[in-house]
Amino acid sequence: MSAQNPVRLNDYNEPQPDIALLKPRTDFYAEKHPAPEDIFLVVEVSDTSRDYDRNVKIPLYARAGISESWIVNLGQKRIETYRNPSPQGYEKVEIFSPGQTLSPQAFSELSLSVDEILG
Repeated sequence: MSAQNPVRLNDYNEPQPDIALLKPRTDFYAEKHPAPEDIFLVVEVSDTSRDYDRNVKIPLYARAGISESWIVNLGQKRIETYRNPSPQGYEKVEIFSPGQTLSPQAFSELSLSVDEILG
């Protein structure tokens, strides 16, 4: 896992997601920043940055081929999941509200409560 560290999407974009769930690597990413193929999930925690995260960062992640992105939307108390990336954006978007559970694609056996994530 990486918190607020850059991920290298291409020669021009190195956003800093709030959380990136990364594939294990022997150098612990000391030699270079993670690339899209190293990433299981990126998470943006949004309150005032919600529009920027949704309209700028999420499309960048989709175009780079990151398989799954989440926005933890504090203002609206929900979690937005984005899956199935394409050059046009994520093809599958779901919204989870308090009382519901969700699982990262890479760890489908893991069930997370929206209430616990939102605190």
